[in-house]
Amino acid sequence: MGMSLINTIVVAGGTHGNERTGVRLVQKWMEHPECYNSLCSAKVDLVLANPEAVRLNRRYRDHDLNRAFSQTCLDVTVEPQQYEFRRAKELNALYGPKGAATKTDLHLDVHNTGSNMGYCLILSARDPFTMRASAVLTQEFKDAWIYYQPEERSASPYFGTVAKADVCIEIGPQQHGTLDAAIFEESERLVKRYLELAEEWNRGELQKRAPIKVEVYTQFKDLGYPKPQGGGPIQAMIHPELMGRDYRELKDGDKLFRTFDGKDILYHGESPVYPIFISEPAYYEKDIAMSLTVKSVEEW
Repeated sequence: MGMSLINTIVVAGGTHGNERTGVRLVQKWMEHPECYNSLCSAKVDLVLANPEAVRLNRRYRDHDLNRAFSQTCLDVTVEPQQYEFRRAKELNALYGPKGAATKTDLHLDVHNTGSNMGYCLILSARDPFTMRASAVLTQEFKDAWIYYQPEERSASPYFGTVAKADVCIEIGPQQHGTLDAAIFEESERLVKRYLELAEEWNRGELQKRAPIKVEVYTQFKDLGYPKPQGGGPIQAMIHPELMGRDYRELKDGDKLFRTFDGKDILYHGESPVYPIFISEPAYYEKDIAMSLTVKSVEEW
């Protein structure tokens, strides 16, 4: 893959309908192609991934679209009942098909999180372009971070995995269903930089830049909320001392949760870890209180 050109790029917003930065960015660029069409010679397609959810200003209508792109889901021959599974098949036909024959070289999916994660660049594979470009962006944007979530591509449920390479840009803190002007402008600048860096890659220049030292936060495991045996409502909240402290070190014995009657629950396990997606609102239904990562320093 090393030196292959990036000929086709998809910029997606509204994969979750209430994550409005990507929604409005894509809508703006659809109306004003001059915002992006001089940045790179690759063909750039814009897509509102889940128009039904965008209309409703909800995460999804029937099912999380960003959990509908595993090969198993895409291969279902019966017409799916749930809208998002039908839409995933449509998007895969347009921009895939997932696998070696995909039409899309690079997929940029713009998301929001309620967690204090800044500009989190999520890489699902060790792809030479996305690694190098994301490393450059950690230098240019003071609040950009790299989260590596290795995915077996065919089994992965994420929209980005229909392409050869992808970055999921996770931006926060921003409440779902709302917009923040400063975040919108910085996000637009960041997506534009990926397009410019794709052009730099196609000219063979990005490859020649000196390697960049980056902190890489790699997925370790998701952590659920304390619940009664056999299920039921959560029995504790994120500890106030942990709230908003994404990417900060969490050690064995540190405060993790706080019960409703004011008791502390401490963290015990692999140490140190670095939590992200702390108290993400959309993850309550998935029973994820946070994702724990391990940190390494690498040259990209």
